[in-house]
Amino acid sequence: MRKIGKVIVYIGLAAAFTACSSNADSDFVPVNISIPPVDEACCPPEEEVATANFLATLKEVKSLEGLTAGKYTVKVYSRDSFHVGYNDLYFSVVETETQRHVRLVEFFNLTSLMTMGAMGGMQHSTPQSAAFEQVESHPVFHGWLSFLMPSDNDNGNIWHLSFSARIKGTQTDFNTRQINVSSAPEGTAWLKSFKYKDHTYYLSLVNPTSLKTGINTLQAYVSLQGDDRTLPYLPAEERFTIEITPTMPEMGNHSSPNNEALQRQENGIYEGKLNLTMTGVWDIHLVVKDADGNTVAGADNNESGYSSLYWTVNI
Repeated sequence: MRKIGKVIVYIGLAAAFTACSSNADSDFVPVNISIPPVDEACCPPEEEVATANFLATLKEVKSLEGLTAGKYTVKVYSRDSFHVGYNDLYFSVVETETQRHVRLVEFFNLTSLMTMGAMGGMQHSTPQSAAFEQVESHPVFHGWLSFLMPSDNDNGNIWHLSFSARIKGTQTDFNTRQINVSSAPEGTAWLKSFKYKDHTYYLSLVNPTSLKTGINTLQAYVSLQGDDRTLPYLPAEERFTIEITPTMPEMGNHSSPNNEALQRQENGIYEGKLNLTMTGVWDIHLVVKDADGNTVAGADNNESGYSSLYWTVNI
């Protein structure tokens, strides 16, 4: 797409268009018409339609509305209201006046911090993505957070979120916006932790409400809590294998066949196969092994006879 500058239009007698002499040229008066340049940073109409169709599947986060940077507005979306455990976040930028999406955008420095007023103002972060990734070819960027605990504003236990955006080369920092995090649905557990080499790791089950009967591609992240608990807990560099055994506690703890252990992929996510043979409550028992095959978590069984380290989902 080229920027269009000034165009000179000549107005005169129709017959003069065929004239070649200098006298004929004197019959014309040049008129300058200024055409504003097309902003190559914004999406053309066809991209706007595709982007709108994608964003229509999400919900704008109400507590993060009204984020502006000059003539631009930053919008944040999620699949549902924030809750304990894994949450997807999607970020975009539009021109405030035209509502056209901007392509020349970068997002970084995503951080969420819990201040625990009930414990003297102690603070901690939470598991999260290491960076933002563009969603296909859309001008939309994806990150995730896995909240450790719900908000309790009455007792001063408050979550804040911050991030930075670079829009057409200009950086803006969006700091300490309060967000609300609810508990996971009763009877479910989507986030678990284990100790390994004197460090704490967190197991975040990705999108647990999307599981259904039959064979599912099960995804999870393993995050490392650093010595400074106020810094984000990023995906761990260590490669683990996470063996899974699903059981139904309300049905005599029967299991299912054809499950496959979760293995770390190149992008840092863990993937495996989970077979849920019927609707209801399932415990997904976990045994974590290191790169040498040594069990580092989940070796102790509970009354079910399976690992005492488990997620619980309801499908």
